[in-house]
Amino acid sequence: METLFLLLRKIIIQILFPPGGIIVLILIIYFLLIKNKKKVASCLTIITVFFLFFLSSWLGENTFLRTLEDDFPSFQINSLEHGTLKKPMIVVLGGDIVENSLMEKKDDVEIGEITLARLFGAYQVYREIKCPILVSGGSLPGSSGTTPVAIMMKQVLEDFGVSSEDIYLESQSRTTYENAKFSLKEIIHRGHPEIILVTSAVHMRRSVGIFRNSKARIVPAPVNYLFENSKPGILDILPNRTSWDHNLRALHEWTGLLYYKLFYKQSVEGTV
Repeated sequence: METLFLLLRKIIIQILFPPGGIIVLILIIYFLLIKNKKKVASCLTIITVFFLFFLSSWLGENTFLRTLEDDFPSFQINSLEHGTLKKPMIVVLGGDIVENSLMEKKDDVEIGEITLARLFGAYQVYREIKCPILVSGGSLPGSSGTTPVAIMMKQVLEDFGVSSEDIYLESQSRTTYENAKFSLKEIIHRGHPEIILVTSAVHMRRSVGIFRNSKARIVPAPVNYLFENSKPGILDILPNRTSWDHNLRALHEWTGLLYYKLFYKQSVEGTV
């Protein structure tokens, strides 16, 4: 039942968010024109064009993306103050996957670019302080693959050179909330008082908020920054594909933050 709910939630998001949402708006405008409500259709058309322009330019990135990514400073190993870390564990959250990749066997998946960036960030931390790594990610709702993301993540870390004995698996989670719920059980059970949390910078605010608890200190380690903190040029102000992709990810995070605030009254700590 819960899997069905998660699948329905993803379907609704795909319908309401671009590009699905744009198709819905066009259909609404067409319906209004048929009903001879030209003024309303004209206003909605102007709003839609403005929204598309804003969402596909640097202006949107500066509004939606930057405000998420500047929550936490870029992670630096030296800033950890090694003396304050008693027994840390790195937790790296799974991200995107590629289904039915030509590089993989039929009906299986491989990790995507976002997940790979997070794993590389976790590896860089591991290389400096040599602490255990917990990879978190299960089989995603609606995915045709049967292998949990965490198992593929473990394989990549081993290919990087991380000892298999230093890697722990959390392969049940399907959402960020479940990432925290199941990971914290393992971390608390093993007695680690610090969690070096590795995920994309745009995803860090939501992740820290969900992982926050009284039994382990959270040390944010954001990676995979998207916003370019430089003066925008004319090509950045004009609609472009890069800004479009970045803003859609930021919009997804803002929606996720609102969703957890509205529907998850109990902290994840109360479930572990």
